[in-house]
Amino acid sequence: MQPDAIPTILKEILDKKQVVAIHTNKRTTPLNPPILDSTFVIAEIKRASPSAGNIGTIPSPSNLAKEYLQGGAGAISVLCEKDYFKGDLEDLREVKTANPNACVLRKDFITKVEQIKEAYDFGADMVLLIAAVFIGENNPYGGFKQLQALYRECLRFGLTPLVEVHNALEVEFIKGLEAKLIGINSRNLHTFVIDKIQAYCLLSQIQAQNPKSKVVFESSLNCNFDGFVVGNLGFNGILCGSYLVSHSTPKNALKQLKSAIECGQNSPNAFYQNVFRLLHSHLGFLKICGITSEQDALMCAEALQELESHYKGVRKIAALGFIIEPKSPRFVEVERIKGIAKALEQFPKILKVVVLKDDVEQMRIARELYKEGVVDALQLHGVCKAGFFGGVELREADFAFYEAWNVEREEDLGEFVSPFVLLDSKSALGGGSGQRIDGEVLESLKARVQTLCVAGGVGIENVESLMKLGAKMLDINSSIESKAGKKDSVKLQKLFAILKKRGEMCV
Repeated sequence: MQPDAIPTILKEILDKKQVVAIHTNKRTTPLNPPILDSTFVIAEIKRASPSAGNIGTIPSPSNLAKEYLQGGAGAISVLCEKDYFKGDLEDLREVKTANPNACVLRKDFITKVEQIKEAYDFGADMVLLIAAVFIGENNPYGGFKQLQALYRECLRFGLTPLVEVHNALEVEFIKGLEAKLIGINSRNLHTFVIDKIQAYCLLSQIQAQNPKSKVVFESSLNCNFDGFVVGNLGFNGILCGSYLVSHSTPKNALKQLKSAIECGQNSPNAFYQNVFRLLHSHLGFLKICGITSEQDALMCAEALQELESHYKGVRKIAALGFIIEPKSPRFVEVERIKGIAKALEQFPKILKVVVLKDDVEQMRIARELYKEGVVDALQLHGVCKAGFFGGVELREADFAFYEAWNVEREEDLGEFVSPFVLLDSKSALGGGSGQRIDGEVLESLKARVQTLCVAGGVGIENVESLMKLGAKMLDINSSIESKAGKKDSVKLQKLFAILKKRGEMCV
């Protein structure tokens, strides 16, 4: 979106903000640029927001800043906007005075060059510059020229600009700045709606455009697993506020979150790096589940590989699934999975997913397969209790997974932790029954899940209608079988003829 005038919540904030340069004494605290050589965590002092309302009273910003620094924060972000975030420049001054050796970010809606000197005088070492404020035709805040002037003014005072973007248009918009530090906000400041997958996918665009830039992820960090994903994708750090402020022990929460990011950074698994881009592509993420033999695996992999031309710049293009639930007619033993995975090495663009039910032993087996590199991710099928599966607290997970919920009605979907959730039909089998989810139910869940991923009766008759509905992941199983656990080449080719045609139409 490239609006003529900045709409909605962002516009309200900017319209209400009175920009008056505050006369201050000369700065007395040292200037501390951020150290970006290691995992960079910006911990935020944030009392409220338009989306969350009141988050924390924070009677002493300087004490909270000390906790953050003890927890390993590389910088302290201080929200200075009064009307919607209940912040103040005096909070920034207090934090910097009490912690003179800290790096402090002025988090505000900056539009005037005078605000840069003001930030410097109050003790800021960094300044947030929001691309969304300046983009658009007939922009009332001076467009790119003004953003560039603000950026250069920051450099003149020795301050480090953190340039924030939210979508692909904004990434292109800031290209001329050659910014050294970029933040990707997963929250749309116009609507305050979160879209993690869009934000994740922007990283590769920035890395291609500004390979020397350091990139931090902003907003929607709610647990250690979120940190693992961000680190695994290749982000250099995060900016986190609400989660830390509302935590009973912010210092410990920050330590654990930082450790999770580093765990993700050190994990060689590239499942998320590929799948998020597939989910953001026009043809989406295709998975064929219920593979039980090497013959079927190679046949399906070859068919999937024929779709490669529709996936530009993605190393992995689709997935095969292996079910380890013993009661399933498509159950496959661990040693056979390993043998099939070995045979699939001739198809390096195919991901491998292990599918399990809520069982401690199955979770142990699945995690072993993941650690050994046999599979790329876990599909947690039939999640019933939000945040827990197979004896594991998902908010603390250090492996790639996504949840699959069996739904018949909208209220059957609970709170999910994974970045996307697969919706499957309800049946006695729990999956692979060929039963479909009612279209009205899928339509009602679209806004909540954001990325619509569908299993259950996906086949020749409904694949086009599901894609028109907006499905970005299709999990295909029983519809292409001659019998349970045996894939049918004729049915497979008929289905893929539809997918190829659909892909060509979308080019």
